[in-house]
Amino acid sequence: MIRSLWQLLLDDPENLDCDECFAVMEYWAELLAWTGSDLWLDIERYLMYCPDCLVGYREALHRLEAAPSERETE
Repeated sequence: MIRSLWQLLLDDPENLDCDECFAVMEYWAELLAWTGSDLWLDIERYLMYCPDCLVGYREALHRLEAAPSERETE
C-alpha cells in the first residue's frame, strides 16, 4: 500500500519503514534548505529511529545545498 506524504508525516516515526522514512527525509531536507533550522526537533524525532535514514537525510540536504537554488537564479 502506498501512503501519501501527509500520512507519513502524521504517523509515529517508529512505524515507518526505511523507504517511507527516506521520503520524509527528502521533504524535511527541502524545507530546511528553504526555511532554516526551525524544524530540527521534528526531523530529529524521525532520525533517532534509524541510522540509515540519518545518512539519507544528510545526503539529501547535501544535494540540495550543492544545487543552485531558484532564489539565486532570479
